[in-house]
Amino acid sequence: MKLFAIIGGIGSGKSTASMMFQQWEAAVINADAIGHQVLLLPDVKKSVQKRWGAAVFGEGGEIDRQKLAAIVFADATELAYLKTLTHPLIAEEVHRQRKKHEQNGVQLCLLDAPLLLESGWEHMVDQIIFVSASAETRWCRVKNRGWLKTEWQQREAAQLPVEEKNRRADIILDNSGDTDNLRVQVDMLVREHR
Repeated sequence: MKLFAIIGGIGSGKSTASMMFQQWEAAVINADAIGHQVLLLPDVKKSVQKRWGAAVFGEGGEIDRQKLAAIVFADATELAYLKTLTHPLIAEEVHRQRKKHEQNGVQLCLLDAPLLLESGWEHMVDQIIFVSASAETRWCRVKNRGWLKTEWQQREAAQLPVEEKNRRADIILDNSGDTDNLRVQVDMLVREHR
């Protein structure tokens, strides 16, 4: 099984590209979705409460990701702590899902992991795909999701610069145009590696 990772700046179109890969029957392992599940684990919730208190929990007793994000993306030390708490559990689940896909005969798998390089997970994959889009284009996209510019800037600052991600990637997909242009690139890539 060929395992690609997909990375890029916030709003570059990683999720759109991932959906296009799925249309080719590629399996997608979504590290963010796994991260959301990890935040539901009792031991993780206990550690979060001990570190940041009840203020980061919602009415239902679950971690409020927006409240937690406001803290961790404003302070590198707090973000580092959260990563030490969650990333080993996320990596464990990524390995489990990869093994399951291999056993099921999947030929092509995509790891959607925005923090792949920051987490040191590049050894898990065969090749890294970088989805490229200008800062202006990415800001327009995240603004349409309801983000504030400060939220976007804080999260971007907490990641490797997009230039570094681009440099370390094996494959570049240009998503500065429309989705049809991106689809052509994804289709070519899948045909090449099937």
